[in-house]
Amino acid sequence: MKKISKRLKKIDSMVCSHYQSIWDCCCDHGLLGLTLLKRKAADTIHFVDIIPSLTTHLESLLQKHFNAKDYEQRWQVHCIDVAKLPLTSHDKNLVIIAGVGGELMIEFIEKIVDDFQKKTPQDSTKTLEFILCPVHHNYQVRQTLISHNFTLLEECIVAENKRFYEIIHVKKQFSSPSHVHEAINKISATGDIMWHLSSQSHQQYLAKTISHFQRMLRAAKPNDKITINKIIEQYSALTTVTKM
Repeated sequence: MKKISKRLKKIDSMVCSHYQSIWDCCCDHGLLGLTLLKRKAADTIHFVDIIPSLTTHLESLLQKHFNAKDYEQRWQVHCIDVAKLPLTSHDKNLVIIAGVGGELMIEFIEKIVDDFQKKTPQDSTKTLEFILCPVHHNYQVRQTLISHNFTLLEECIVAENKRFYEIIHVKKQFSSPSHVHEAINKISATGDIMWHLSSQSHQQYLAKTISHFQRMLRAAKPNDKITINKIIEQYSALTTVTKM
């Protein structure tokens, strides 16, 4: 098996609980799912990709190396659109989506949440967890999570191959009790607990993020300038927070 990347290693380390189902979405070569499968992090690891050649190759690999009795019923391969995950509300589910753009990730999140909501009784206390690592549009992804009343479990920044990635572990509780929305659980549109601004790499990432929105501002239409200016102000305000 190929060596797992620093980013995927971090995602793996954030899977601390045991789940009935973990969904490794846009799994590509399945390196994350294979790592989770080896340590039996769930009753079933689901490998999901929409490209038939990838899922066919992955299924052959799994049948060759993970078909022993110890792994019976512990994995499934799905050649489907991530937006159509066959989640069941009686399972404890973790959906991992990494390596896709923020706009597509938002589509996936909204469709998955909507479908799961329809399957869940109104008086249910069921939860649905996501670990998300967008390629870009982190601010917009976070806004979507806020609008759907997700709560924050963990978040971090990973630097890999001269790029920075935000990894966000969140939970949505359906018919959630009021205490879930206490400040300690709130998601920030610019991130909160992930920043360690005593770190030079975090300083670089923050500067790079602000520069990105400043470029957007210069090219923006007049109606969009107010919104982008507010985003720049939010990120700039992080530099005044006590360094951790």
